[in-house]
Amino acid sequence: HDAMTRNCTHVGIPKKNLPTKLVTMVKLSVEHHQIISPSIDPKDPNTAVEVYFQVSKDNVLNRVLVDLIAHILEEPLYCQIRTKEQFGYQVSCGARWTFGVIGLSFQVVTACKSAEEASNRIDTFLQQFRSELASMDNTTYLEHLAGLAKNKLEMFDSLEDECSSHWSEIVERRYDWEAHRAEVLTLRCISREKLLHAYDEWFNPVCSTGQPNKRRKMVIHVIGTGEGDASIGRPTVDHSKPVTDAVEDLVKSFHKSVKN
Repeated sequence: HDAMTRNCTHVGIPKKNLPTKLVTMVKLSVEHHQIISPSIDPKDPNTAVEVYFQVSKDNVLNRVLVDLIAHILEEPLYCQIRTKEQFGYQVSCGARWTFGVIGLSFQVVTACKSAEEASNRIDTFLQQFRSELASMDNTTYLEHLAGLAKNKLEMFDSLEDECSSHWSEIVERRYDWEAHRAEVLTLRCISREKLLHAYDEWFNPVCSTGQPNKRRKMVIHVIGTGEGDASIGRPTVDHSKPVTDAVEDLVKSFHKSVKN
């Protein structure tokens, strides 16, 4: 073992020599980019919608703000759109971290609503929930802070979970092995005013003047073949070619639209 250690001089590839990971910046606009794709499985009756908001390059303050907003939104979003309104059997939201870019994603999978209805409902929810966020009492707000901090400081359930966490840091090239501890410390300085400002800037469809807000928003519709509203808007598929070719063409078209 000692001989192997003495003879091993490789220290890895310098960070500056690693291939660059490019992430497309979504345009700041009242409008949004949209990709409408047929489902790959022609027998799948479900339609899936993802509404993605791009926030900023990574920094611990914005990362924590997005995590906190997602933590606060998750339960009322599910309760209202999934349980009460029966929009779909899967409704969720969560923070995204993509090679150094922070975002927030909302997802709905439905067999009874159109993709357009589902994506519009998310925007309506974000606009309506703003008043609940502003009127939230201090006790409830502190409970959310404490709950998120507790989640971040939880011990790993297994070596597999810990290994997966460390590998994700390597894959994403962040190499911040104590990220959760830094995030919990940052949570202590997040006031409700900071939270509302971030919510209004990044996610609220309407600005303080009542006009449409500019956001970095992208919407993806994957439309199935079910009966009823869920299949409304499904693109026509050339059956002489694989559906995957049509999906690839849609992605290429999106990259051209953002000049990437």
